[in-house]
Amino acid sequence: MKKTQLIALVLLGIAAVANGQDKNDWIKLHEPHVYNEMPYRLLRPLNLEPERRYPVIVSLHHGGCKGSDNLRQMKAELQFLTEEQQRKDYPCYIVAPQSEGGWNSTHLQNIKEIINDLPSVDMKKIYVFGHSMGGAGTYTFIQSDPDYFAAAATSAGSGLANRESAIDASLFKYLPIWAFHGDQDKVCPIDKDQKIFAKMQDIGGNMKFTTWKGDGHPVSLKMITGADNGATEFSSNLCDPEPVFLKWLFAKRRLLAWAKLDDWAKIHEPHRIKDMPYRLLRPSNFDPQKSYPVIVALHSGAGKGSDNYKQFEKWVRILTGEHNKNEDYNCYIVVPQSPVSWNPKHLQNVKDIISDLPSIDMNRIYVFGHSMGGSGTYTFVLSDPDYFAAAAASAGGGGDVDVSPLKDVPMWLFYGDQDKIERARTVFAKMKEIGGNMKFTTWVGDGHPVAPQMITGADNGMTQFSSDRCDPESVFLKWIFAQKLTKVQR
Repeated sequence: MKKTQLIALVLLGIAAVANGQDKNDWIKLHEPHVYNEMPYRLLRPLNLEPERRYPVIVSLHHGGCKGSDNLRQMKAELQFLTEEQQRKDYPCYIVAPQSEGGWNSTHLQNIKEIINDLPSVDMKKIYVFGHSMGGAGTYTFIQSDPDYFAAAATSAGSGLANRESAIDASLFKYLPIWAFHGDQDKVCPIDKDQKIFAKMQDIGGNMKFTTWKGDGHPVSLKMITGADNGATEFSSNLCDPEPVFLKWLFAKRRLLAWAKLDDWAKIHEPHRIKDMPYRLLRPSNFDPQKSYPVIVALHSGAGKGSDNYKQFEKWVRILTGEHNKNEDYNCYIVVPQSPVSWNPKHLQNVKDIISDLPSIDMNRIYVFGHSMGGSGTYTFVLSDPDYFAAAAASAGGGGDVDVSPLKDVPMWLFYGDQDKIERARTVFAKMKEIGGNMKFTTWVGDGHPVAPQMITGADNGMTQFSSDRCDPESVFLKWIFAQKLTKVQR
């Protein structure tokens, strides 16, 4: 949101006064409460529906709002969020506490208990942000309990010039954070925030840093609305490049198992589209001038659910390791999750996800999976064979499948010969008959759990080709990244 929208806010206020409205009518929408002697205001979601689950924003005020009147904390950023259109676009609770001193862990505990008593809360979408003392309080809160919040934002929040910083970035390495600071700030100098950002860069953390060029300390509203004089940097490829603050914020979702995840899993951002959870791994050292392939990884039946965690099967971990250490395999990896078998609706969701990603090579979209994910690979490719450049199925699918739509799609099947391999043999025989492009690797002596071998290879594999159209490359990832969708192919 730019300068014209800031002017619009002023004009709306003037118009309200001209119409006889109290310019502070918006504050009345925020219910006044006190909890454990801590005053706070509460804005409930517009037209709250009990069956829905709503995010919560915790807004921490700056030092100029200290007190106990339960009023001074109601500033311009909260007024903007109270506008009817914003409440329609981003339905949520807003908790605006007030403090007589700096923010501390006692305030955080009070806020947790307040949120715990609210109805219809999405506990995976708790957000916190603030300006100046509120920005410093945001850092305090996320250091105290980084696993409680889905995302955080700070404006001029790294502390006063005469105070030593006590912020330890390693404590919130994987929490999505967006920091904002004016480069002419004399109250809370920008260099402290720059040091935090540099630390996040060093450790590969998840922080965006926007510098307001030419601005001093009073920049709190710009955090919410945006402005033309902002320059944004990313600490790593974990960062979501979404430029609109509220879109960025409300896209973030905390995992219940977050604290238990291994480091490799934490670099896969948690997201959701049309009730479908998915994880997203972005290219390393992202360059917007390049075009990147996309791998769609479909989990087996063991990954069923909606926790956005169980789909991380061992083979996805291996794939992540190859992505991180080999520039030739640098790409996006989309890892969706489903409580049911894969179907064309899931494919449409995946397409919508991919269409919104920056710098995509649409001629290099790949899909593969194991067991239910292998069957899902057939489902996806049969639904739209012209969308994928290549596909692979491990221990899944096959049998009585119409292979004619698959004829020109490079595919690689993997199956243990002690598993129900006849389904794969049937499909492969059909592809041989029509001169299709399919490779078929049998793992001699193996049963069903062979997904890691699809990525790593193994000495007990025997591979056949359906025709001379097949690429003989024996290393799976080299093979798949060499495939490219062309009009001649299809």
